[in-house]
Amino acid sequence: MEYLRSTISLRQLRYLVAIADAGSFSAAAQRTHVAQPALSRQVAVLEARIGSRLMERSRSGVTLTESGMRLCNFARGILERMASVESELRSSASRPAGVVAIALPPSVASMLVPKVVRELERRYPDIELRVEDGLSLDNGRSLQGNLLDFGIVPMADALVDVDYEPLVRESMLLVERRERSRPAPATVTFAQAARLRLALPPRTFHTRRVIDEAALAAHVSLDVAYEQRSLTTIVSLVRDGLAATITNSPAAQQFWKPGAVTVRRIVKPRIDRAISLARPSNRTPTLAAQAVYDIVRRFAIEAVREGRWAGKPLP
Repeated sequence: MEYLRSTISLRQLRYLVAIADAGSFSAAAQRTHVAQPALSRQVAVLEARIGSRLMERSRSGVTLTESGMRLCNFARGILERMASVESELRSSASRPAGVVAIALPPSVASMLVPKVVRELERRYPDIELRVEDGLSLDNGRSLQGNLLDFGIVPMADALVDVDYEPLVRESMLLVERRERSRPAPATVTFAQAARLRLALPPRTFHTRRVIDEAALAAHVSLDVAYEQRSLTTIVSLVRDGLAATITNSPAAQQFWKPGAVTVRRIVKPRIDRAISLARPSNRTPTLAAQAVYDIVRRFAIEAVREGRWAGKPLP
């Protein structure tokens, strides 16, 4: 009995997620069909097990603490995984079913997800796709934590307990507002790009770290006029001619109107990075996850071969 008290149950995790989604104990009690005192008691047991407060109550509702948010995200992954197991048992090779959670960089998600969704609706209507399009660093951690089925990430060889398949050595491009008075050459040297006013993401973004490492190696100083986490903000700064940016070709094609910007490949030195398909090494792919993996891989390779994703295909 003491052992049961010391473990975290799936029921407690479901209650935690329900409270987070509902925003209050009373609303969560109605959704889960559990009496509110019983719900509160289970949360208290969970907090005692964790050794930390998971939520704060106020007149406006319930707010998760930092520990509560971390556990809630972890709980969602576990519950989705359990749902996938149940669906896997009902699946067949010809009709896979279940939830598949993947991670894609925002620009790659914009390029691939519509194609993937159409293909799933046509071939595998019983598969539910969940896409995380956050920071590459966060996506890598989720893969290492076995919280996702697979993802497209940079520098997958630096991740632990992750198997990966190289896709493309992605080229970094300079994007700036088009000046209609004169045509722009197809390439620009890194030194020329560095002298422009730049809008770049902070160093928590992998793209920025690749750019900074290249600048250090080339003994080049960057003029970073605007450091922004928001891709939408960077897009607007470039669109209005306040700055240029350095990004990949999916972003250049997806986030600016055709003809609104000039896109040039950076040379001397060239800036690139390896992009791979990666999945947890200790997680056996479900039939549904393997089906989505194959589709994403096919469309990604197709984008590289057709020039929509600038870079060199990797074997």
